[in-house]
Amino acid sequence: MLLALTTNPAIDRTLVVPGFRHGEVTRVTERRDAAGGKGLNVARVAHRLGYPVRACAPLGGNTGQAIADLAAAEGLAGAWFWMERGVSRVCLLISDLQTQDTLVINEPGPIMQPSDWHGFAAFVQEQAHTASAVSFSGSLMPNVPISAYTDLVQALLQTHRTIYIDISGEPLRATLDLPIALLKVNAHELGAALGRTISSPADALAAAQAVRSRKPGPQAVVVTLGAAGAIACNHSGAWHARTPPIQLVSPVGSGDAVLAGIATQLLHGASLDTALLTGVACGAANAQTLGGGIIEPAEVQRLVAASSIEALKPGTLWV
Repeated sequence: MLLALTTNPAIDRTLVVPGFRHGEVTRVTERRDAAGGKGLNVARVAHRLGYPVRACAPLGGNTGQAIADLAAAEGLAGAWFWMERGVSRVCLLISDLQTQDTLVINEPGPIMQPSDWHGFAAFVQEQAHTASAVSFSGSLMPNVPISAYTDLVQALLQTHRTIYIDISGEPLRATLDLPIALLKVNAHELGAALGRTISSPADALAAAQAVRSRKPGPQAVVVTLGAAGAIACNHSGAWHARTPPIQLVSPVGSGDAVLAGIATQLLHGASLDTALLTGVACGAANAQTLGGGIIEPAEVQRLVAASSIEALKPGTLWV
């Protein structure tokens, strides 16, 4: 079982608003609410792939209860830590399907009290006892120190070595020196963390190998590149995988789908290159739908069969 952590969950409210950038008054033609946050997207994709998964998050107030209810309504198993204070956030995704344009407006989330974080950290460690792996995804709530996050990861590493992380900003910089099983990150986030520009697969490979060279550091690194696919490397080698062109609807949640596809394959015993193919297929399948973590398994299988993967060496030239 995969324990998928969302440290700052939300209601993801998707509004379909034709021409929302082109007028002072626009009208919503469709609204969808879903249990959201990056870890919940991971859980949703893993569930649709048929892998046992439990979503885990700190929730607060009426919004938190709505998140729990929405997760249950779509069949997602959940383990919720209820905060004493604070109300979980709402994030808006405003989409114009005709222009394939999506505006994402993320609330920061409630201020998390130290007592709530300590309770949540203990709750996560308890839940991890029955899990095969733990994934960390997304931002931290305001007021949570980076050291509190790294302390939780270190505590899990003492008894639970299989940890996958997809995070950004200062928490990502702290993650670069943690001996986790896998770091999944997009090119922009990793470039910001390393102070370099990543604009090509070659740049991504060099950056991923720089992270791998850190000690102790992540055992494997995956860098997503949008339409250009993804780079992965570990002790066995490095690979570049990409799908055929797709009809883009919305990229929101595609990175989470990549992580879920890779994680479920690794937990089935697959090699990193095989897992990477499933990961990019899941990301592309998600990008063809509206909403985070929405995939069709049959479409994932089609994309896996149609995708390409290349083994790489340092200095590989792309054409």
